[in-house]
Amino acid sequence: MPARIFLLNFQDNVTDNNAGCASKKLHGCAMSSQRLMLPLSKRCPRGFFSPEYRGKFMRIECKACHKFYTLPDDRLPHGKVVSFPCPACKGKITLDLRIQEEKPDASGDRLIFKPLTEEAESDLSSDDLKKRIIKRINDLPPMPKVLFKAREVLSDSNSSFKDISKIIETDQAIAAKILKVANSAYYGLSGMVSSIHQASVVLGYQTLEQVITMVSSSSLLGKQLRGYGLQAGILWKHSLGTAIASRLIAKLRAPSLENDAFSAGLIHDAGKLALDPHVLSKRREIDSFLRDKSPSFLEAERHVLGFDHTEIAHDLSQKWKLPENHAAAMRYHHTPGEANGNLLAHIVHLADHIAKQSGYGSGPGFDNQPVHAESLEKFKLKSENLEEISGQVKASVEEITASLN
Repeated sequence: MPARIFLLNFQDNVTDNNAGCASKKLHGCAMSSQRLMLPLSKRCPRGFFSPEYRGKFMRIECKACHKFYTLPDDRLPHGKVVSFPCPACKGKITLDLRIQEEKPDASGDRLIFKPLTEEAESDLSSDDLKKRIIKRINDLPPMPKVLFKAREVLSDSNSSFKDISKIIETDQAIAAKILKVANSAYYGLSGMVSSIHQASVVLGYQTLEQVITMVSSSSLLGKQLRGYGLQAGILWKHSLGTAIASRLIAKLRAPSLENDAFSAGLIHDAGKLALDPHVLSKRREIDSFLRDKSPSFLEAERHVLGFDHTEIAHDLSQKWKLPENHAAAMRYHHTPGEANGNLLAHIVHLADHIAKQSGYGSGPGFDNQPVHAESLEKFKLKSENLEEISGQVKASVEEITASLN
C-alpha cells in the first residue's frame, strides 16, 4: 500500500532529553546515529531526537496504521521504488520515488510530495486522467494572498497609495522583491525608490500591479519542468518575455488592455505546471510521436494524453479566480481563432511568438509553431513592429531577471 510522503524544510534546531536510538531500521529512528531526525507530532515509540541537520526530510505515513516516520531526503534512492516493513504494524510500506508532485502545506513553510499511485496512468482513459489532474490542481502552490488583496485595492477607485502600501508590506518577501524590481534599470529608477509607498507613487497603480503580479509568480514559474525538458528559470523567462511583449502590443493597438495583457501573458503557460509530472510519465510515447508523426509538442499532448496544457490552464485559472478574459487567453493562446473574438488571446498568441523569436523559448516542440495571420491582421502589425518589440523584450527580460536574483 503506497505511503504518503512529506518533504520538510527543517530550519530550527530541536533538543530533547530522549535523543538517541539504537534502531537502524528504515523508519523514524533510522538515522539517529547521525543525529538527523525530526521530532513528529506523533511521538516515535523510542522518543524524540535532537537534530542538527538543516536539510530536507521526507515524512512518511503508513497507510495501514497511520504512524508517521521521518527520513533525510538525501538518504533516499530517488528515481526508484523502495519497500520496507512498518516498525509499528509490520505492514509493507512502498515508496514510489520516481515522480513526485509538490505543494506547500497550509503554512507555506514546507513542501508536501505525493507519489504516483500504483495504478499505472497508462490504464486510465483520457477523461479519467484529466479528472485526476484537475483534482490535483489543488496540489499546486497558490498565488500569494497579497496579490489578490492588492488587486482588490487597486481596482477600488477610492483607494490610496497608503492603502496599497499597507497590503504589500504584510508580505515582506514580496515587498523586498518589488523594491528591487522598481529600482531596476527597466523602470529607470535605479536607487531612487526606498519604500513601498514611494514605489506606489512613482510607478502608479497600473505599473505597480504589473510588478506585483511579476514578483508574485516568479518562484512558481521558475521551477524545473522535467517532463517538458525545461531547466529551472526557462519557463519564467519565456513567461516574462511574453508578458512584456503582450504589454507592448496592447500599448500599440489596444491601450485599454495593457495591464490585462501583461498579466495574461505572464501566466499563459501555467498549465504546464500541473501537466508536467504526467508528461514525464508519458515521455517515451510523446517522443515517439514527435519523432514519427509531428514536431508539435502541443499535438503530442493531445495525441498521447487526450488534451493539452491549455485546457488544464483554463481549469487552473478558475482555481486562481482569474477574470474570464485571462482564462480565455490561457486556453486559446495557441489557437486564437477559436477564442470567439477575445483580443487577449490574439495578443498573447503574438507575444508568445515574439518571446520565442527573442530567444526565450518554451521548450522543444513549441518553438517551431507558426504565427496566425489572423492575429497579425487584427492588430495591423508588420515585421518591423515585431522586430522592435523583440528588441525591447530581450533587454527587459535580462534587466528584470537580474533585479530578482
